[in-house]
Amino acid sequence: MTQLFAFDEDAVCSNISTNLKISVTNDDYDDDRLDICDENENENDSVNKNNNQDIKYFKKYRSNSVISVGHLDNRVGESYEVKFDEVFEADGESRQNSNFNVNDNQSFLRASKPVVSDFHPIKVLGKGSFGKVILVKHNKTGKLYAQKQLKKATMIVNTKNYERTLTERTILEKVSHPNIVKLFYALQDFDKVYLFLEYLEGGELFFHLSQEKIMSEKIACFYVAEMILALRHLHINAGVIYRDLKPENCLLNRHGHLVLTDFGLSKVSTECNSMDGTAQYIAPEVIKGETYDSRCDWWSLGAVMFDMLTGQPPFTGNNNKRIMDKILTKKVVYPFYLSQIAKDFLNKCLNKNMEKRINLDDPEVFKKIMEHQFFRYINWKNLQDQNDELEPPPIVPVISNPEMAENFDHEFTSLDITPPNSPISKFIYDHIEESRSNSSSSVIKIQKPDNDGILQDSVYFTDFSYTRNSFI
Repeated sequence: MTQLFAFDEDAVCSNISTNLKISVTNDDYDDDRLDICDENENENDSVNKNNNQDIKYFKKYRSNSVISVGHLDNRVGESYEVKFDEVFEADGESRQNSNFNVNDNQSFLRASKPVVSDFHPIKVLGKGSFGKVILVKHNKTGKLYAQKQLKKATMIVNTKNYERTLTERTILEKVSHPNIVKLFYALQDFDKVYLFLEYLEGGELFFHLSQEKIMSEKIACFYVAEMILALRHLHINAGVIYRDLKPENCLLNRHGHLVLTDFGLSKVSTECNSMDGTAQYIAPEVIKGETYDSRCDWWSLGAVMFDMLTGQPPFTGNNNKRIMDKILTKKVVYPFYLSQIAKDFLNKCLNKNMEKRINLDDPEVFKKIMEHQFFRYINWKNLQDQNDELEPPPIVPVISNPEMAENFDHEFTSLDITPPNSPISKFIYDHIEESRSNSSSSVIKIQKPDNDGILQDSVYFTDFSYTRNSFI
């Protein structure tokens, strides 16, 4: 992986500080596609004239860099480099893992690139510090997607939000595996950027875990095994350290198979030393600030497995500092009802010494673990092939209507949907797409008048937009 996507921090900071005046609100962020008019368009066309009067744009010249914003010294605990030099595809990817049939309406999808206005929102699926995830439906094909959106103003003020979105977009563009969420489109508009992800109708594993309280070893081993397959693919085939394995990031598809989501904290590297993750599931070496590798994910696997079998992580507390202190100083206490077999595998994962912790990336170690008694209920070959006849998932979500999002928490699905802000016509967006090919900067400044005629500033992030190859 020799090609490095380097963030040109100083150039972008200078561009933003001198050119942009952005007010930050608490609204969620959305991503619509930008359109800019062609200089050669017929000036007699009234539509084109109106669009030209509304939008100012600046042609620039292309560079090979991908941007970030803010100075590196101010970004403790974040990832800023993304390396990739080839596309990694999983062998025998299961077609069960998506509600998207690539053969449906391909002629339409190939005929025109999508814009945000091609989708209409249905329900909120989740909400976090990054913003909202919304269930949306394509107007022409009727296909459902999970739309993750982020305000550009928020990204510029809080630079880690843009870096995480860019990292997630870059990783999901390159990685394909039945147990890893698929990215179909990355779009943007005047106000927001958007990731259109695979809609996983089964909802969060956390949602099912909260209903079940605890899972039996027979059920837990199935989902632990699918986590292992996904993490090994990330580590070995893509060189990605996941760093945020937790029940909330494990979703189920309509057939009940586990799928990893949310790659904002992931790092494309063999080693790193920044502290990223969720306190209850973070490895000791990460807390200490030591240099660590992908073995930190195997600690997180043990913590999630402990949570599934007991109803809570191995270390808890009323604040993050107390939790992390316990991770460093306390021993894991196992409930009496856990079998010796489960304890044995948990001990291999929850070893505070990274050098002595199990490393499932090693093919010999993985081969032995496949034969471990904890996984006696499953056939690994059927699991890898997602052969539901021979290896059916233990939890099959009840889905009467996918648009109802029945397997997502009512706390989220009852929230109001923030409508897209300041949409820009496809006519203008096409010109931005053309002008970015000659851009020397990773951002193109654009302006648009509000209802009072006052010009509002925004930026266009070059090289952000993406359409999955199957639909080009």
